Amino acid sequence: MKKIILALFDVLTWPFAKLPLRSLNLKFEHLFRLIYASYLKPQFKHCTRLILGSTRLHLAGMQYMELGEDVELYFDARLECIDSFANTGQRFTPRLVLHDKVVIASLCRIGCINHVEIGEWTTMGSKCYITDHTHGGTTREELEKPPRMRELVSRGPVIIGKHVHIGEGVSIMPGVTIGDYALIGAGSVVTRDIPAYSIAVGSPAKVIKTLTE
Repeated sequence: MKKIILALFDVLTWPFAKLPLRSLNLKFEHLFRLIYASYLKPQFKHCTRLILGSTRLHLAGMQYMELGEDVELYFDARLECIDSFANTGQRFTPRLVLHDKVVIASLCRIGCINHVEIGEWTTMGSKCYITDHTHGGTTREELEKPPRMRELVSRGPVIIGKHVHIGEGVSIMPGVTIGDYALIGAGSVVTRDIPAYSIAVGSPAKVIKTLTE
């Protein structure tokens, strides 16, 4: 269905692509994003209202995703709720929750086999990565297995509070909780909890300042 819609959009808009009527072409693009958002909405477990900055998205396991009002998804955002892994025969019951006004920027990826939740008004810069699981363990026995035959292991949910600013290229690892109003510097790798009202940077991320009243 998506391919049909995309092909129809290309046919409708190609005559305007090289003309000075760029504003008309943008209107077509905006209209198509609205149509595509309406097509996607009933496929989620819950979705109040979806804003698309692009129709090029990668969504898997939408029936396990709960989206609040005005969640924004941009170019090449990749959201995956994995309920089974054929190579090992594992089964999962994932839950991904994006509360109101969450922004998922271009080229971000969220992988979920357990529970990932992002609070209202939280914004992710581009190329961020959030996961609640790892691919295999670190024992000698595990490392001797072919990588694709190693089990997926959740080390706990990822919970991100409200009004959190996550800079570009940040990675957030399993079992991490980030408190409300925190700021995570670009390129950081978050492996431990970050308190509310804190600024954290680095790999691994360390708190460099916590704001107090």
